[in-house]
Amino acid sequence: MIALLLALILLPLFPLSLLANAALQVLPLWLRVPALLALPAAGALLLAQTTAPPAPLATALQVLAAFTALLYAWRLLAVREVFIWARLQATSAWPLVWLAWLHGMSGEALVLVALAVTIPAAVLMILGCSLSRRLGGAYLGLRGRIGPAWPRLTGVFVVALLAAMAAPPFPGFFAMLAVLQQISAGLAAVVLAVWLLWSWAAAVLWQHALFGDEWPRAVGTVDLSRSGTALWLMLAAVAAVLGSIGGWSWWMH
Repeated sequence: MIALLLALILLPLFPLSLLANAALQVLPLWLRVPALLALPAAGALLLAQTTAPPAPLATALQVLAAFTALLYAWRLLAVREVFIWARLQATSAWPLVWLAWLHGMSGEALVLVALAVTIPAAVLMILGCSLSRRLGGAYLGLRGRIGPAWPRLTGVFVVALLAAMAAPPFPGFFAMLAVLQQISAGLAAVVLAVWLLWSWAAAVLWQHALFGDEWPRAVGTVDLSRSGTALWLMLAAVAAVLGSIGGWSWWMH
């Protein structure tokens, strides 16, 4: 029971997720990224070493996990601020680790699923800092088209959003397939709805960043450097390759 309570703190479900989001919001930016990565990894590791609870408690956790994932995925549709978008998307993804665990996934697979659905949110946090330095804030709802002003940064931002919505061939896509293979048909419908809402929310964010009136480049700001862009894209390519290899190994297993 103590292990389950600790896991609920590290991989929070509603209403503990409210506290986790409030804590992430007040943390300094340089602490948000390591916290965002460490919490789900530690929670998944703890769950991997814990026996599943009896049926009544397991059913209650499944319902709570499904509700939490749907609630935060729906909440994403109204968010235009990149920092908030990233942490809400992560909060919506973490319940999927619970569903996979409750249906028998264990060991390193559980940790890999947690990291695959969380790392893109951490990357968006870092890119939110870059946007904030150039725009004066990471809010995209009133900006208009930022691509002409900072094309390389916008391109990297688009790739990160693709990873966050678990599009192929990024690791999140294969993690979602692994979870879907593990859970029941009813829960699979919930997970697919969550997946659809992530895509919808990412499209809304794109709409504000890539379309509309052109946002002029602020005086004194420069685009992401060529070397920085290359590094981000290389990391994205490595993640896609590793995700593809991991996904293939999972299906072969």
